[in-house]
Amino acid sequence: MDGRGPGMYPNLEQLVPVDLGEVGATSVDSGRSCSDGRLSTLKTHGVTDLRYAGATWTPEGGSSTVIAVFTTPAGSPPLQSDWMAEFYEAGAKASTKTENIEISHPTYDQVGVVYQLNTLNDLSFQSVVVWPGDGFVHVVIVATQLEPGGVTRAQHDASVRAVVPWAAKGRAG
Repeated sequence: MDGRGPGMYPNLEQLVPVDLGEVGATSVDSGRSCSDGRLSTLKTHGVTDLRYAGATWTPEGGSSTVIAVFTTPAGSPPLQSDWMAEFYEAGAKASTKTENIEISHPTYDQVGVVYQLNTLNDLSFQSVVVWPGDGFVHVVIVATQLEPGGVTRAQHDASVRAVVPWAAKGRAG
């Protein structure tokens, strides 16, 4: 059964940072996805139970940042980062508000080569960065709300480049 809330999987919640520098997370929670709709493309790889934890920052202005970890339970196929990349790419392509989808494989400090999806979604720049590590799949999502005469793509990209290494540090950061 799908479900999500603070403390559902405390062992996973311990893997995500609760601050970005001096800014505390707006929320930290965990959960699982088991339904076909929530699993989407992961079902084609035999995933029937996806577990995750994430920390979210939602400052005023509509922008947001999510740092998350994903895994599958014992007895399930081990989750692969390529599967999560496929999951996010399929979601972006299926959205009616997403345009200018760009896929790349940049290198980040403390992480190495990653999968990165950049897009314009409605009125925000969005980036999804996926990489494997320590038996988990790590994901960072940064959405930067566009304002008339405001944020540039370069400023959004700088935010992504700052968050990914921070996410790699985990809670110990």
